Amino acid sequence: MTLDLETLDRTPSEGARIVALALLADAVEAAGRVHDREDAEALHDFRVAVRRLRSSLRAWQPVLGEALRKKDLKRLRGVGQATNEARDAEVLLAWLASLPSALPESHRPAVDWLSSRLADRRHRSRGGAEAPAVETLTRVAEKLARRLAAPPAAATSPTPTFAGALAVLVRAQARALRDELGRVSSAEAVAHAHRARIAGKRLRYLLEPLRGTKKVDSDAAVKRLKELQDLLGELHDAHVAAAEVAAARVEAAADVIRRSAGEDGPGLRPGLIAVERAAHERARRAFGRLESEVLERKAVTVLDPVYAVAVALEERSGAGDDPPPRRRYLLSALPDPARWGSATEIEKGWLPGDRPRECYGVARSESGETFFRATFAAGRRGQDTEAVSRPVFEAFWPLTEGRRVHKRCFVAPGEPGWRFDEYMDRQLALAVAEPDNDRPLPPWLEAYVVREVSGERGYHDDVLARRPLRSKRAREPGEAGGAATGGAGETPAGATP
Repeated sequence: MTLDLETLDRTPSEGARIVALALLADAVEAAGRVHDREDAEALHDFRVAVRRLRSSLRAWQPVLGEALRKKDLKRLRGVGQATNEARDAEVLLAWLASLPSALPESHRPAVDWLSSRLADRRHRSRGGAEAPAVETLTRVAEKLARRLAAPPAAATSPTPTFAGALAVLVRAQARALRDELGRVSSAEAVAHAHRARIAGKRLRYLLEPLRGTKKVDSDAAVKRLKELQDLLGELHDAHVAAAEVAAARVEAAADVIRRSAGEDGPGLRPGLIAVERAAHERARRAFGRLESEVLERKAVTVLDPVYAVAVALEERSGAGDDPPPRRRYLLSALPDPARWGSATEIEKGWLPGDRPRECYGVARSESGETFFRATFAAGRRGQDTEAVSRPVFEAFWPLTEGRRVHKRCFVAPGEPGWRFDEYMDRQLALAVAEPDNDRPLPPWLEAYVVREVSGERGYHDDVLARRPLRSKRAREPGEAGGAATGGAGETPAGATP
């Protein structure tokens, strides 16, 4: 399915119902293919359709109201769980089929025995689970479709449009994914890797309906998330394989299995140990790729296109309209009275992206040093800031190379509501009115004012951070304040002395 712009402009409840009905239809269609033994992808597609439906229903539960009931989600979860064993067996059989060329011929009996064991399990599981799963999905679909098609109750969402509500969900799920990935520290971090995999799937399911949608196309974001899912899926399948072979070794140690392999020989144990080692090696390789392609980059390459979609949704919903700008004045220099107050030295760096929305920084003052993370949402004055530890800051800071600002912020005594920014990495000084400050400029400052730049984005820190500097030499703390008369590359476009 591909959402149109009209759906994005509907209320959250209406948009959520449209998405849910489309996904419900996809699940019913996939259910109709399950009994076709000629369709090799039928079970997989059915499981994905049900999982996508359940994930979307969970995400939109607050706005679907009485149309969605807890037992609907419980039954859909049961459908997925009923087919887990058969699907795991299929995945393991496919992997085992690729192993013989990498193992000695003497280990082939162990591979054949394990494959036969898994094939029997798949047959039993499919025979006993598929029909009830399809029947349950059909019953849920009939009742749920009627409720979703009924007129929704009055809107209660804090966001006026489906686009705005979707942006909120996307940002929240993106943060959940990043947090889970941050906990995957080794190939043995099985639980954390699994949770990261689930978080990535949920984020992808939110974005998939936007593929091909004009102005909010999520294709690039979905592609990156699919690549991440493949990496995490490979790691997950390797863990499952290792656990399966370990269990099989216990069974192979039984007398009946030893006799089937010949009591005078070594039995199946050497071959199974070799297969288990291959599974662990598979996990090691998968984690190596995950570490180099995602974890070392703090998932920036995965999440940047996701945030771009969130920004486009916010703009579509009207949340991207520029708020009344904070008053800013370009100064020829920072006068002495501005320096007499308290000062805080701040370094901030933005993570990569066409429209950076997240930065990390450090603030130094007489009271000490603090580290922080700030996120910026379109259409909002200010930012959401949270303290982070030094290790977190040091982990992300290298990723901000080339997108940083370094400044000192002064608050002059006797001038409440004003802040004075002196940039230490470029020749620039600004006077900034704090929110709700409608006071005129201090008389002693007027002689230093070049002009008002309140509506010019070029004087915001996130834009300044991306401007190349002609000189990389930062002024020492005792040097004169930043005149706005520097050469090209030192002053934002539009600055005139």
